[in-house]
Amino acid sequence: MSLWHIAWSYLWNRKFTTILTILSVALAVALISSVLTLREETRKRFEEEGQAFDLVVGAKGSPLQLVLSSVYFMDSPTGNIPYAEYEQLKADKEYVKAAFPISIGDSYLGFRIVGTVRELFEHKWESLLTGAQRAPFQLADGRYFEKSMEAVLGAAVAQQTGLKVGETFVSTHGVIAVPESLGGHSHANLPYTVVGILKPSGSPFDRAVYTSLNSVWDAHRHGPNESGEAHEEHHEAEAGHPEEEEEAAYQEWGAKPESMITAVLVQLQSQLLRFQYREKIRETTSVMAAIPINEIATFYDQFLGTAKLVLLAVGYLVVIISALSILIGLYLSIIQRKRDLAVMRALGASTYDIFGAVLIEAFWVTILGIGCGWLVGGAVSFGLGKYLAWRFGLTISAFNLTTEHLGAFATVALVGLIAGILPAWQAYHGDVAHDLAER
Repeated sequence: MSLWHIAWSYLWNRKFTTILTILSVALAVALISSVLTLREETRKRFEEEGQAFDLVVGAKGSPLQLVLSSVYFMDSPTGNIPYAEYEQLKADKEYVKAAFPISIGDSYLGFRIVGTVRELFEHKWESLLTGAQRAPFQLADGRYFEKSMEAVLGAAVAQQTGLKVGETFVSTHGVIAVPESLGGHSHANLPYTVVGILKPSGSPFDRAVYTSLNSVWDAHRHGPNESGEAHEEHHEAEAGHPEEEEEAAYQEWGAKPESMITAVLVQLQSQLLRFQYREKIRETTSVMAAIPINEIATFYDQFLGTAKLVLLAVGYLVVIISALSILIGLYLSIIQRKRDLAVMRALGASTYDIFGAVLIEAFWVTILGIGCGWLVGGAVSFGLGKYLAWRFGLTISAFNLTTEHLGAFATVALVGLIAGILPAWQAYHGDVAHDLAER
């Protein structure tokens, strides 16, 4: 009978203790594995979408806020900028390959309504991670918008709202859904008609409603909660005072809606021009430019890097506790079977055989714990990945084995084997005659 079989038999004979020890190791590994997976996968997904545009140009403020609101639809915009800034960027053919204006101010059931131009749907880029071409604006049904108050839904919007091509909906004023009972306002006089639905792209672009700039401008020109009849009466009553009507309708924009946008998404002639053109915009205009990929990398390093270290520290603390569980379990097992080990030695087993058998037990417990922990960590990552896809449109791979994972698992295995050394030493240093005499 081999030492591996003997070690397995001893573990099987004390199933309850073995299972608890394996679970303690699995808990530590699951925590470490899920932290590494989620951190790496979310970083990849954010950087993947950050490659979609070389620059984001918008109102001065936080560059990260500008990127999150304009590319990932996750934050409030930094403000509005003149439409003329977009025209100036688009005309700069020396640096700019394509420029896409966006206007964000309303939402539907929490999904951002993004006013833009038809050219955005033709935008494609090559992923630096996979080398594949990304084209997130392909139609699954219907067509792209052609006139005001027509809307194209991202795949997640269509799935979660149940809207179909040909149906209508009413937008809510603001980027956060607030019920009218709590002070929210809807543009009931200007319903949108769904004319198209995009294919799933596994990106934040799935979680937006796309319409023309005129649609957003029309909604804010007429004002919230104004019925069609009420608007006509208001228009007739104020026909002699157009300046006063415009002042009231455009108050929140600080200018006429048709002269303002939220941001411009810019694709440069070369990615090497990012820093140079950002500085040119800073020096020659009153707006701000941010590089999405850089802002996301900084965000992960400064904010999420610390969170990762804290969670990993907790995980490795659990590893130490698990090692103590292995040590205590094996030590008690050695005490309980001292006579069995003495019989083995009397039948010719060397002290190194006994030492090896106990270390193999520690190895079995650790490896099984690592395997179970990786599966549990993958299940946790899968569940959180579903939430991220629903909440932010980010799809992640749950069951990963990166070099960081393998390094962490190797560390856990080493700690487990070290925990088995003391019980193994106790086993082969026992007095054979004394142990055989015990009953």
